[in-house]
Amino acid sequence: MKCIQCGIENPKQAKFCKKCGASQVIRTRCAHCNSENSGDATFCAECGEKLIPGQKAVKGTQRKCPNCARFNKLDALLCVACGEEIIRAPKENLQRQSSGPSFKTIALVIGIIFLFGLLIEIGTTVFKQDRSSQAPSTSDSVRQSFVGKVDEAQVIAVAKNFKCACDGCGEDSLETCTCDMPRGAVEEKNFIREKLSEGLTVEQVIELVDKKYGHRV
Repeated sequence: MKCIQCGIENPKQAKFCKKCGASQVIRTRCAHCNSENSGDATFCAECGEKLIPGQKAVKGTQRKCPNCARFNKLDALLCVACGEEIIRAPKENLQRQSSGPSFKTIALVIGIIFLFGLLIEIGTTVFKQDRSSQAPSTSDSVRQSFVGKVDEAQVIAVAKNFKCACDGCGEDSLETCTCDMPRGAVEEKNFIREKLSEGLTVEQVIELVDKKYGHRV
């Protein structure tokens, strides 16, 4: 009898190989789970499958059940022991769609809105400052509106009592002088108009002009 391990001839009654020491007891390999069993076994000690003497399992012909560990045929869809699905249908790798926008998207939108509002506020402030620097003050506007309603005869009545106080035009009569120098005729006459527009009399305005500019005739 040839040794099943090294192939050397051994006596027919030998239980072990005389060369390599391998057991010479006939063993049967389970065709279902590929486990070795004793030669006189009828059922597999590992999976319980009925053994067919002399039959050897072919590698890659069984598939193990993930639920009960029972071996099944390679093309089996369901386990013969527990009915568990062995070959699962491939699932599509679907991308999960969120029901709403993500937190990053919301934060980005809020940031853009805030920045846009800030730019508008800055632009509005600069525009108002520019307008305020160019527009005449309220007091100037009111003064000009009152000045336009003053009787020029009263202005002349006050002005003929003074000489121009600018000290640059030869002290011309304030009544006829038109210089626009500081403390000149234009400034003095506007002062007279302003005071007359406040309801003061000619005599009261004369006293005020004398106190502020002097050069009374």
